[in-house]
Amino acid sequence: MPGYILMPFAVFLVCCVLQFWFVKKIRDRLIEKHPDTFLAIEKKAIFPHQALWKFTRGHDYKSLNDEELNLRVRNFKRLYVVAIFAWIAYAVTIFTAPIS
Repeated sequence: MPGYILMPFAVFLVCCVLQFWFVKKIRDRLIEKHPDTFLAIEKKAIFPHQALWKFTRGHDYKSLNDEELNLRVRNFKRLYVVAIFAWIAYAVTIFTAPIS
């Protein structure tokens, strides 16, 4: 198996691990600067990070006018896009790599 097959998977794995760090930073910022908003979105969810995920997927964070929070959410979304492309690249290399 060629070694280049594992490079996109490694990028995907790093993105998955970094997502936890980004969600923690977003959560910390909400608790620190916008505790009412944090409590409101956490009450809607069954799982702990489900509410934060929905909050970042929409555009609700923009209404808080918090530049640092906006930056963290945008970076989180960029990381998500990189993870998706890494997974697609991994799938393509799996199916197109020569078997030897």
